[in-house]
Amino acid sequence: MRTTADQLRDVLDHWQSGTGPLYQQLADAIVSLAEAGSLEHGTRLPSERALATSLHLSRNTVTAAYQRLRDEEWLDVRPGAVPRLGSRARGLDGMSHQDRFAKILPGTQVPLVGLSSACPGPAPVVASAFADPSALLDATPTLGTGYAALGDPDLVSAIVDRLRLQGIPARPDEVVVTSGGQQALWLAVTGLASAGGTVAMEAVTYPGVFDAVASAGSRPLALPMGPDGLDVAAAAKLLRAARPTAAYVTTFHNPTGTALSEPDALHLAEAAASVGVTLIDDRITGELALAGPAARPFATLGTGASVVTIGGLSKIFWGGMRIGWLHTNPTLAAQLRQRKAAMDLGSPAFLQRLARVFLEDHYDETLAWRIASMRESLAATVDALAEFAPEWQYRMPVGGPCLWVKVPGANADRFAARAADAGVPVAPGSAFEVVPGGGAARFRLPFYLPPEQMRLGVKTLAEHAA
Repeated sequence: MRTTADQLRDVLDHWQSGTGPLYQQLADAIVSLAEAGSLEHGTRLPSERALATSLHLSRNTVTAAYQRLRDEEWLDVRPGAVPRLGSRARGLDGMSHQDRFAKILPGTQVPLVGLSSACPGPAPVVASAFADPSALLDATPTLGTGYAALGDPDLVSAIVDRLRLQGIPARPDEVVVTSGGQQALWLAVTGLASAGGTVAMEAVTYPGVFDAVASAGSRPLALPMGPDGLDVAAAAKLLRAARPTAAYVTTFHNPTGTALSEPDALHLAEAAASVGVTLIDDRITGELALAGPAARPFATLGTGASVVTIGGLSKIFWGGMRIGWLHTNPTLAAQLRQRKAAMDLGSPAFLQRLARVFLEDHYDETLAWRIASMRESLAATVDALAEFAPEWQYRMPVGGPCLWVKVPGANADRFAARAADAGVPVAPGSAFEVVPGGGAARFRLPFYLPPEQMRLGVKTLAEHAA
């Protein structure tokens, strides 16, 4: 890959805001891009003369910056050759994407309090449906072959109605029924990403996206984050400069519980639209608002951006309710339906029929019940943290089922290992970071469980893991 002087200048925004000599600030800024995945191993950098001209610097300053990078093994500069990023610029650390995803999955042993996975237990209507399916479904349904490879038509219609209620002018030919949000995400990423290209995502994000990006032969590009979530100004500038194939964003953000304001969402969508970047809007937890209203879908903002909207039932009804969907343009939807059918011949017909009833008759009441339950569990979690671990740090989430907790002075992976030994497994911050360091000393604490279990979990973590 090659980066021109003007491209590098565009992503080196505010690089002179640091301290020290100019050459050192320039070198440090290039290292930051490499650590974020914006520049990867082997990328050809512009010549000293070209970069000096573009940045309005003396050539001696750029020469000194490149020399510093070479001394620290970030740059491979050979006489007469184009400078390339050296062996330290490798993007993700040595941990595989499968290892990262495994950290958020429940283990085979039954824990004392399982907190590694942010999956809810069944809502009352789900328990009733499995106890007596005929109470919700037709007593004598027409079963046929049981295959619904392209999506049960009645379910597709119910999904379209739900999307329209959210402000998205959906049509049946724009919807793909999937086996949960994870499959929807995988289909969207692999359908859009290109080999050797990049997919942008928040620097700390849901780890299920890493496998999809790797499967497409692409690389992750970390969008900068601050204490309040995505740094939209920096992210928009990076989208315009790097021009990834797609950008993946989560609402509410997993794992931090933050959300974009509408002006920030507009800014990001306009940046994506200006350079043809497709936004993948993961709204699996998007309606689980704990403070204020749910954020509007990107597809309703009217920016002209190409958007794939992902939704599903697992975070509201039950983790085992593996029915999800994605909404996109008819051409891409048709391609992804065929790809999904080739993978599994369609999601289970029984679950699709239940999902249709849930969406049509029980969605609003179940959503209200789930949010009320989450608020009770969150209150119990916060009280337990104040009592048993007052030094731990976190911000209250605006939505979604998780706290992003910092244990001062702790190594997140060692903390998670001790937590598992104590019977309370949690997912360490390293599972969520695009590049090493973003999740340092943090772990994700989901609060789906009943209040008494959350209190026991926090107490055990404080006594045995910290």
